[in-house]
Amino acid sequence: MDNQVAVVGAGLMGAGIAGEFARGEYEVTLVDTNEAALEKGLNSLKKSQQTLVDVGHVSQADAVSALGRVRLTTDLAEACSSVGILMEAVPENLAVKQEMYAQFDKLCFPEAILASNTSGLSISKIASATQRPDKVVGVHFWNPPHVVPLVEVTKGDGTSDATAEHMMKVCNTLGKKPILVQHDIPGIVGNRLQYAVVREALHLMAEGVASPEDIDLAMTAGPGLRYGLLGPLRTADLGGLDVFCAISDYLFADLNADKRAPSVLKDLVEQGKLGAKTGEGFYSYSEDELDRVLAQRDRVLLGFLDVLKREVGDE
Repeated sequence: MDNQVAVVGAGLMGAGIAGEFARGEYEVTLVDTNEAALEKGLNSLKKSQQTLVDVGHVSQADAVSALGRVRLTTDLAEACSSVGILMEAVPENLAVKQEMYAQFDKLCFPEAILASNTSGLSISKIASATQRPDKVVGVHFWNPPHVVPLVEVTKGDGTSDATAEHMMKVCNTLGKKPILVQHDIPGIVGNRLQYAVVREALHLMAEGVASPEDIDLAMTAGPGLRYGLLGPLRTADLGGLDVFCAISDYLFADLNADKRAPSVLKDLVEQGKLGAKTGEGFYSYSEDELDRVLAQRDRVLLGFLDVLKREVGDE
């Protein structure tokens, strides 16, 4: 039971999470409602493992071994019957999650931990559908899970310290970089930071201050380059807190404070321009271009992680 994991939802995140546990030598059951979804998830998993092989992060033998520890099923009851950890990766809809957790609660052993990959929904509300709120915890992997090391372990109002600490240890054994989020707040930590930047980026674009390409370049060639090593608070330390305080006093008042998604984003969504998934968003993507961008993303980020590991170790 201790090394048995069920991952419910074989989409991009679910398949990736299954791969992380499988490489950590867990026996993983990947669950979805139909064979087509499972096959798509398996193909995604195979691609991610091959990426890791191509850049030398894992051997071909280890990748094959990891894939051998993943089995597929559409039978939720059977998948839940003997697991110590259930990882949920179904769509970001609270009602759907609550319905699923009511089922998990009945199907899993009372000792099993029920973990949600939600990127911002309330763990406390999800847990309310169960009789074991102490065993329900947020375990948010970041996309793509085979590349990004961050995992946010979030306590709901009823989550026990033992449950949270256990999942922190599990994530560490998987080679991830978990953080413990003590309060159940919308967006957790990573998305709150990310969307603060996105909100200002959309505002700058809408105001005609700079093009999408130049806004992205301002981040990747500027603060984003530093944040990958230092983060925003150490960057402030190194720049001088007096300087950051003085700038905050005049700049905060001028930063965008919209409470809803701006029209520059809503208009694209209403036009069906949803980004890479539809071939057009702020940029246009042919199938070949999307493959190139994704491959470059994974290769560069994995290379950057190698540099960080050499320079700062596991600190």
